[in-house]
This record gives sequence, C-alpha cells and structure tokens, in this order.
Amino acid sequence: MTTRFQVCTWMASVGLLLPALAAGQDRTEREVVELIVRDGPQAQAIRAESEVTRREQLARLAYPNPSITYSRESAGFTEFLQAEQSLPIFGARDALSRAGVAATAAAEADRDVRLWRLRSEAAAAVARLVADQARLESAQAQVGEVERLIEILRTREREGEGSRFDRLRAEQELRDTRQLVTSAAVSVAEARAILAGMLPRDVALTRIASGPDPLQAASAAPEALIAKAGSTRAELRALQQLAERATFEGDAARRARLPSPNVFGGMKRADDASGRDTGAVFGLSVAVPLFDAGGREAARWTAERARIEAERASIEYRIRSEIAGASEVLALRLAALAQEPQGAAVELVQIAVVAYREGEVGILELLDAARTAFRASVRRIDLRLEARLAQIALERAVGDTLWP
Repeated sequence: MTTRFQVCTWMASVGLLLPALAAGQDRTEREVVELIVRDGPQAQAIRAESEVTRREQLARLAYPNPSITYSRESAGFTEFLQAEQSLPIFGARDALSRAGVAATAAAEADRDVRLWRLRSEAAAAVARLVADQARLESAQAQVGEVERLIEILRTREREGEGSRFDRLRAEQELRDTRQLVTSAAVSVAEARAILAGMLPRDVALTRIASGPDPLQAASAAPEALIAKAGSTRAELRALQQLAERATFEGDAARRARLPSPNVFGGMKRADDASGRDTGAVFGLSVAVPLFDAGGREAARWTAERARIEAERASIEYRIRSEIAGASEVLALRLAALAQEPQGAAVELVQIAVVAYREGEVGILELLDAARTAFRASVRRIDLRLEARLAQIALERAVGDTLWP
C-alpha cells in the first residue's frame, strides 16, 4: 500500500523533473533568437550599459553643494561662520538637461544597434545548428540505407547469387558512413555549445524544432528596403540624437561661462569698545569670464556635430550598398536552391537496387548511387543554409525582421 511519505516523495520528484524537462525542450528558431535577445547574458550586459549613461547624465544635473566656512582671528577676537551657495541662474542647467536627454536617447539607440547585431549573430548561429542537425539526420539516414543494402547483399550471398567481396565492400562503406555521422554529431555539439553561451544560464537546448520556413516568403524590392532602412536602422537614430546632443552641449558650454553668482552669508562675532558684538554677514561673488568665455568648448561641440553629420551621410550611403548587395546575393542563393531537384537522388538509389538484383550493375555502381544521393541531400542542406544566411544579412542591413 502506498504511504503518504511515498506519495509526497513522488510529487516532489515530479516537481523537480518538470522544470528540467521544460528547460531542455525543443524550441523553434524564432523562440531561441527571442530568448537570446530578451534574457541572454550578452543582452543584459548591453542594456545595463545604456542605463549607466542615463545615470551619468542625471548626475550632471545635480545642484552644487553648499559650503560652510568658519574662521577665527586671535588678534582682537573676531570669528566668522558663513555658508556659500552657487546659483546657476543663466540656463546652463536647462541646456545640460536637454543635452542629457539627447545623450540618453543616443545611448538607447546604440543599445538597439548592439541588440540587433546580437539578434543577427544569434539567428546565424541558429541557422548553422539547424543545418548541422539536418546533416546529421542525412548521415544517419545514409547509414540506414547502407545497412539495408548490406542485408540485401547478405541474402544474395546466402542464396549463392552474391559474392563475399560485395558484402565486405559494402561493410567498409558502412564504416566510412558512420564516420560521417560522428563528424556531423561533433558539428552539432559545437554549434549547440555556441548557442549555449548566448542563452540564459537556466535554459538547456536539445535541438531546434521545425517552424515556418523563412525561405518560402518573398522579400521586398531593394528600393523599398532602402527606404525602410532609413527609419529602422538604429545607427541613424543614434547619430541624430548625438547631433542634437552636440548642439545642446555647445549651448551649455557658452552658458556655463556666464557670470555665475555665489551667494554667501552668515554670522560675525567681534570685540569692540563696548564689548563683544554679533552681527550678520552677507556677500556676493561673481566669476568674470575674462579668459575663458566658453567659445573653445562650444567650437569643439560644433566640430563634433559636423563629424556626426558626415558619419551619418557615410552610413546612409553604406546602407544603400549593403542592401543592394545583400538583395542580389539572396536572389542568387534562392535561384541556386530552386535549381536543385528534389527526389531525383532517391529515385537513382531505387533504380540502382533493382538493377543490382537483376545483375545489371555491380556493387560499386550500387554504392556510388547511395553516395550520390547522400551528397545531393548535403548539397541541398548547404544551399538552404547559404540562402538563410543571405536573408539574415539582408535583415541586418535593413534593420528590421523581414521573414518569420
């Protein structure tokens, strides 16, 4: 009879096992990429850096701390206790605030740039793992096909219609094919390890499950993609914010050199003819911008804005070239994939098996047909990978997702 302790133990074991199974479940390409960009360690580090910039800009807006001074003169008793405070009253703080907003927006845009690059790298790594998985499955299928041929050869050898040479030659082919399986399994393990370094630490990836085929969706014309990139590329947004920051920083530099009053006041105690007296002290000091009126710092920010605008023009020109080149490469890759026939190699193996049974071809022709079918499947996998990487390159140039 099951005791309460056994039931509790079983429930606890299931509770510990289910999260592990959930963490190691199969995921689609999009799910893996989204997980890396949302919760991966690299993504967290990228987001943390933009937060540092925001905090730095907020720290620049802090008001200067007041100062308290105490002094005492012993030659005739005199002592002072006074407080001093600087008053930024000419708009320098407002200019710094606008510059800080622009700098924060630029940091956030730069964060988006780095996250988009991470997304592209993750998508490429996932595509390579999918291709390695397909190569492994194809190699395993080839092993099964050669084993089936060996069974046929053994049957013919027992019936006196085949030779020992044919069987030994096929068994050697089987050992070579199993070596291909090992190499493919190593490639899968290496690709999975690369993805494991991008995924959150508590997520274990077993394999990439099949999802929507991105190669079936058509892409827009290059001119439409170039126009789209003008509003989606985060680099352009970052440079625009940096140009605005340069303008505000230059304004803040000019305002910071305006006379900034320092107000001080306090108490004075001193000896006079009638005894010790106490009174108030008040004063005002102003820095005179005689040698530095902020012009040099403002000129530096003006030059910085000119550099940013030149860089923006350069990036816009480069984006056009990247999209045009990536679109052309993708069209060539898809055309090459479309020209690759499907099923012809499998039919070749079936014809070779029938011909071998009828004595029309030898063992070498039979194994060559099986090897040709395997090479055809691997070639199609490579063509699909190259087309998918071309899609990812085009998405990276546009700055937005174009395929599922």
